[in-house]
Amino acid sequence: MKTNQRMFCRSALSLCIAGLFSSAAIANDAEQESDNVERIVVTGSNIFKGSANASSSAPITEIGKDAIEGVAAISIGDVLNKIPSVTASINGSSDNVSLGGAGSNVGVSTTSLRNLGSARTLVLVNGRRYVSGVSANTGYGVDLNSIPTAIIERVDVLTGGQSAIYGSDAIAGVINIITKQDYDGLEFNAFAADSTEGGAGRQNVDFTYGQNFDSGNAWVSVGYSNQDVLNSSDRDFSKYEMRFLDTNGDGIRDSIARRDGPGHVDGASLGYGDLKIFGNGDPFNTNQPLLDGNYQPMGESDWDNQHANRTLVTPFERFNVASGISFDVSENSAFEVEINYAQTKARVDLEEAPIDVVNNIFRKGDGGTTGIDIATSPFFVGSSAGQQLLAVMGSDTSLDGVSTNRRTFEFGNRLTENHRETFRIAGSYSYYFDNDLDWKTSATYGITSQQQNNSGDFSIPHMQQAVTIEEDGNGGYQCADEIARIYGCLPVNPFGTTDSLAGQAGIVGFSDEARKYLAVATGQTGKVEQFVATSVVSGELDLSVGHDNMGFAAGLEYRKESAVENPDSFRQLGITREGAVQPIDGSFDVAEVFGELYIPVADWLNVSLAGRVGDYSTIGTTSTYRLGLDAPVNDVIRLRASQSSSVRAPNINDIFSTGTTSVANPTIDVCNGATNSGTSNRDVNCSSVAAISNRMATDPNGEYVLVGSETNNTLVLQSGSPDLKEETADSLTLGFVVTPIDNLYVSLDYYDIEIEDGITTITPDIMVERCYDADPSQFDATCGGKVVRDVKDGPILNIYSTSINADTISTSGLDLEIGYSLEDLHLNLIANYLGEYEIDTPGGKIDNLGKTLFPEYRYTMNASYDITEAFNLYAQLTYRSETKGVLGETTLSDDLNTMDAVYYVDLRASYQINDAVNVYVGSNNLFDEQPDIQATSAAVGTNTTPQAYDVIGRQIFAGVKLTF
Repeated sequence: MKTNQRMFCRSALSLCIAGLFSSAAIANDAEQESDNVERIVVTGSNIFKGSANASSSAPITEIGKDAIEGVAAISIGDVLNKIPSVTASINGSSDNVSLGGAGSNVGVSTTSLRNLGSARTLVLVNGRRYVSGVSANTGYGVDLNSIPTAIIERVDVLTGGQSAIYGSDAIAGVINIITKQDYDGLEFNAFAADSTEGGAGRQNVDFTYGQNFDSGNAWVSVGYSNQDVLNSSDRDFSKYEMRFLDTNGDGIRDSIARRDGPGHVDGASLGYGDLKIFGNGDPFNTNQPLLDGNYQPMGESDWDNQHANRTLVTPFERFNVASGISFDVSENSAFEVEINYAQTKARVDLEEAPIDVVNNIFRKGDGGTTGIDIATSPFFVGSSAGQQLLAVMGSDTSLDGVSTNRRTFEFGNRLTENHRETFRIAGSYSYYFDNDLDWKTSATYGITSQQQNNSGDFSIPHMQQAVTIEEDGNGGYQCADEIARIYGCLPVNPFGTTDSLAGQAGIVGFSDEARKYLAVATGQTGKVEQFVATSVVSGELDLSVGHDNMGFAAGLEYRKESAVENPDSFRQLGITREGAVQPIDGSFDVAEVFGELYIPVADWLNVSLAGRVGDYSTIGTTSTYRLGLDAPVNDVIRLRASQSSSVRAPNINDIFSTGTTSVANPTIDVCNGATNSGTSNRDVNCSSVAAISNRMATDPNGEYVLVGSETNNTLVLQSGSPDLKEETADSLTLGFVVTPIDNLYVSLDYYDIEIEDGITTITPDIMVERCYDADPSQFDATCGGKVVRDVKDGPILNIYSTSINADTISTSGLDLEIGYSLEDLHLNLIANYLGEYEIDTPGGKIDNLGKTLFPEYRYTMNASYDITEAFNLYAQLTYRSETKGVLGETTLSDDLNTMDAVYYVDLRASYQINDAVNVYVGSNNLFDEQPDIQATSAAVGTNTTPQAYDVIGRQIFAGVKLTF
């Protein structure tokens, strides 16, 4: 990867540009003494000084076409994730569920600088903002899948606070995607890739044509890209959902087994105490076999394997059209327009919806009752299952005490399909005054529209009516509710009791006619809109402190963002098996004034100043500043430093989100495993909850032990807050660039970012843990009204979380970059050392350094070598150091808690057959590195952390590029 550092190293000034992106900057031709000015998109400031000598005071990394083409990427997000300062926020493996609000982001790709989140990472295209593609009810971030790689010339990655130049959201930094400009000719590119183990293939075809004319240039690009599905069952490490066990009784979980649950199976399972049977009366094998070294079970089990129907890589399809035109209006003015349209489609399958008649349909946990008696119900009378249950139930024969679990396989997998359209148009008018002042006015409008369709779900009220039955007077059975019968209600049998009276009458499951009454198709529509208008004047002042005149820029900016999302009425009411989602409708606008000064103090020192003041319709006035120092000590060494104060105003999701529901991690309930004889705060507090205490009393060991289905039914509702204020950040960078010879540069930079009043929601696991670890005298079983438990059996049913200004986030480290060129060989190293990542929350400090997404060391090395004039070889090595799933004390063995260091090698060979034809072949993850198992908080269906580790394995690609 080449950098702006390399570009300036090749100049006499040995610059390493960084600092602030702009929509345009002006550079004089350093090799000619003329008044002709070439205006190009570069990474700089809003000051158009007309000189390539313009420098700034913080590092920037440039990702060129070699890096994009070298891995045959169809999403720029996959390329960015290889940069040490960047981590994927959402990708095709981290968000692959159809439940609740999370399903709205299937098919989205977002990025996060410094692990600070996509909402704190400002993504620009040609220096201008880009509309968010994330569901407004769940978050904020640019969907990188909507920006085709075919039109990208390069990507500039600048970390550190940049709000003084670009306003809110640039706390972590800025990613500026530069598209092709002044394209002259025709280019056709096509490639295909597949994994050596099968699955996750991808294909791409794109066509770009541009033409220069007397006063400008016009171009158009059309493309199609496709990512095939990879199922969890297609890889050994993700084939089975896992559980981690202590097999030798020393208190350390050191072995991997199949998860003991859930009991939702096609044939239905019934349980009471130690009795576990199928609906037909056959015994249910509750074995949870250990997995061998290849993650294959060493024994049989009847527990449902949810991974059998889950997705490791979600399928994704994109069609895009982009175009641009730029031309001189006169000798002193120019106009440009760029248009981008992308249509993306994505889908994800999840196993069939589970049904727990007692808890899901009749809501026993909320105080409901089934009204079904095992001794008299036609669902159980005459059945083997009924007889076995009655033999162990004693005098209380209510179904309320029985676990009743089944997969509704007749309704098919739970399927989410997202159809997303992104349209963006940006234009600018520039006027160049005779006195070297430049005036540029630009406007950008973007909209993301989404249609989501879900299937495989059913109406809970209708299901309740369908299992409440009576005799029909003709030897059969009917729904007891007469009105329900009018609307088409027919009896169903979710218990699998085919030998019962109901079964003998033909009610053995869900008939086609019954499904018509029960099945519901759900979904939602939504859109996010953004409008930005900017006007800036820049140039030189007839004023100097040192050897040269000062440069300046001053401007005004107006931005408005709005979003609306409308789930269907079933989801809003929460009467389907999936989580409830509420509508959202919100907007805000902001008017800002900003300015910059560039002060050449001496030959060895340049000072830059920037400031911005904004007036938000939501939070009022904000202000930011930036001070930069650039010190070219001599031709070999350049020192640089910057200090900035940045802000992130709460976005639409932060303020207006009305609530999205997701499923909590199965380990969320810290009372699972607690005992009534324990003396820890947690044991005492758990024992004080009546429902938990009652279960402890019936357990031989006095333990509270949840079954598999209970650990998978906790719902988390997250919402925004109108009381939020802006979060602020102080950022410091100190560094130097050394160019001992013309073809070698080395840069080293220290960074320190501290965010105050960070907008956050306390994660559910931390909330529950801290609540139950409190001093018993201060314990509140509802955790301040945020935790709701089953009033009879005790499992957590719901957790409520609201956005707050609470966190202080501190991160610091070192960035190293080395570039070397020797004739046909180009080498580059980008490395990061993470020294600190700490979050100070109301409940205490959380240290993340060394956790899975926070490795101490990351680096990327790449090399490009022209073996001959026609034959090029490109190689890339990516490294992540060893990490831990849990820092500090843990019941996991060191082996299970450790994610080993990993190297990934990508290789590409290309051959230029003639001036017009280039062919290439390559491999991603050449040595087929497999991901480590993530024993804590793995992404759904993966058993690992796909933001950090490749889940596909070795991939082979081949393609052809035609240029005319």
